[in-house]
Amino acid sequence: MSDVEHVVLIHGTWGRGSHFHEARAAFEERGFVVHTPTLRHHELSLEDGAAQIAGLSLTDYADDLVEVCESLDSPPLILGHSLGGLLAQLVAARTEHAGLIGVCPAPAAGIFAIYPSMSRLFLSHYLQARPWTKPLRPTWEKFHVGGRITQTEEDSRALFADLVCESGRAYCEMAFPQLDRRKASRVDYSTIDGPVLIFGGAQDRTVVPAVCRATAAKYRNATYQELLDADHMILFGDILHTTMSHIDNWLMTNKLTPSSPS
Repeated sequence: MSDVEHVVLIHGTWGRGSHFHEARAAFEERGFVVHTPTLRHHELSLEDGAAQIAGLSLTDYADDLVEVCESLDSPPLILGHSLGGLLAQLVAARTEHAGLIGVCPAPAAGIFAIYPSMSRLFLSHYLQARPWTKPLRPTWEKFHVGGRITQTEEDSRALFADLVCESGRAYCEMAFPQLDRRKASRVDYSTIDGPVLIFGGAQDRTVVPAVCRATAAKYRNATYQELLDADHMILFGDILHTTMSHIDNWLMTNKLTPSSPS
């Protein structure tokens, strides 16, 4: 048992905190107080938020999330999915936390990520003039690549209908870190010495498992878990049960289980 009480769940590209309703319930069942912040301007509709989101930096997102974590009365467990997995690392490097979980995390600076399936997904965005000023718009073709195995098409369509635009600037900071003087996608791994759990989906085309393995290798105290017959959406649908069973084992091993139900 431990004094860990809070968990902060950070959503990914095109998402909102409300999309984590299944994961929220799973962590609440385990006694955590769950926080699901929505990234800046992602509470707006797709069209209303497009222009305001387009130019946001990873640092803008991380600043907001650090503020959330530091408003809590004890260091939280920080979990992020996809883009949120990179943000979780950036936040953990800047604030006190109990543990870090990256679920299919987007690549930080210095991690090779030019894999065919990943490049094809977002190449059209980068071929625009000044892509760092443009919103990255969701398309069904891009989104469904991530959930073709772990979700029914009906569930994927329902989630897709609630997506919003993503920041073109943030995606340029990830894709071209060598051109970013602010180094927004650079994680200071040396500041994160507590327990880390990184997940990969063996069939993930959005963030291929090689990226997830390379991320785990950056940490002194990391556990890597790759789920077979799984793609990018391992916090959603039936496979969440499998994902949570691995999280349970890691929590127990690292004495991060809440001391009593909330």
